[in-house]
Amino acid sequence: MLLRKAQKYLRSSAVLYELGDYDSSVSRAYFAMIYAAQALMKRHSLGLTAGQGLRAAFIEQYVRTGTLPERAGTALEDGYKLMEIADFAHALAVEAGHAEHMLAEAEAFVNSVSPLAEREA
Repeated sequence: MLLRKAQKYLRSSAVLYELGDYDSSVSRAYFAMIYAAQALMKRHSLGLTAGQGLRAAFIEQYVRTGTLPERAGTALEDGYKLMEIADFAHALAVEAGHAEHMLAEAEAFVNSVSPLAEREA
């Protein structure tokens, strides 16, 4: 269920990017990563929410142990920072290049996490 939601959010992010809504694209891309991370952590009975606790636990459990590359942790942290700007700035804040990079990172993240979550199901 969570992996399907992650894929749905990736598709939404791509559509929003094509429409030029870079702030919303970044937000959907970030939450696609969060849902994928939650899917994997759920396999280990670590039912955390989308906040700092989930990001820290995910990095500790999967990146620092070498299960996933450093890039996964960096993408998650950078995604959070960019989502914060996109969702809470009082003006349109994200440029096309940042949104495109975020979408690519989210796709890579979800694609690397999904097989682990499915395998451990």
